[in-house]
Amino acid sequence: MKIRTANELKELNAALNKCTNEVWLMGPNDESFNMKNEDEYIEGIIRLTEGHDDQLGIFTTSYEDEMTMMNFLEKMAA
Repeated sequence: MKIRTANELKELNAALNKCTNEVWLMGPNDESFNMKNEDEYIEGIIRLTEGHDDQLGIFTTSYEDEMTMMNFLEKMAA
């Protein structure tokens, strides 16, 4: 996943706001960003706009949040 436009960023933010628990952006070498934490969110967004997007994954801590993020990711893939 790579964020390419302002609209995609808005959609990501909307999905994150719907989540009630932590959402993690994780990468290689023990990289992890809590996307519900303002400081870590900024770092995570920077990583999503860089060229290493194929090494990043989104992980949730609840089934409901997983469904929210899956809907977002499916929309991004279309």
